[in-house]
Amino acid sequence: MRRKRDRIGVYRSSQVAKILGMSSRTLYRMLADGRIPEPMRNPENQYRVWTEVDLQSIREALQR
Repeated sequence: MRRKRDRIGVYRSSQVAKILGMSSRTLYRMLADGRIPEPMRNPENQYRVWTEVDLQSIREALQR
């Protein structure tokens, strides 16, 4: 049985920041400023759940 965090294409905030080459603090600042949309949240623990679509949105925001 696979654990939830082993799902392909679903990332934690720290993973997203690392993939995009930024700090977690920068990622959270972009969320707070409204530069990127808030991702879905896990209903069990309310952690942010990022997808490939979310990553693409962030990449586009960084190019503006």
